[in-house]
Order: sequence, then structure tokens, then C-alpha cells
Amino acid sequence: MPAKRTEPSRSLLNQAAGFKYTNSASTNLAKKFADMRRAAAKAEREAAKQQASAAQAQLELATVTAFPMNRKTANAL
Repeated sequence: MPAKRTEPSRSLLNQAAGFKYTNSASTNLAKKFADMRRAAAKAEREAAKQQASAAQAQLELATVTAFPMNRKTANAL
């Protein structure tokens, strides 16, 4: 039986045929999910950092006390 050559159903060179090149990095699901986990962890760290800085600013404002100055205390400084 002679070997039969079959042509691909979609031509690589003919974009109108519907072939679209996909980079191998974008088809690797393990890498894609790892990137998504990294992005989510980064967003979580950023949110925690922003929340901590807001809490710190609020704490600093709450702990400030003002003392009235009279001549004795002004001369002591």
C-alpha cells in the first residue's frame, strides 16, 4: 500500500483559513495559574500595606496630646 499524504485542514500561512499562532508560554496552564496566584498575592500584600499605613496614620493622630504652655513650661523647654 503506497503512503498517502494528507494536507493539514488549516494552512499555517493562510490567516484567512482561521489558523492563529499561539505562543507556547500562553498555553501552559501551570504557568498561567502560577502567574494568577502571584498577582493575587501581590494585590493582597498591597491592600494589607495600604490598610496598615492608614491604621498607622490614624494611630499617630490619636496619640498626639497638646499641653497648654505657661511661662514655667515654656522656660523649661
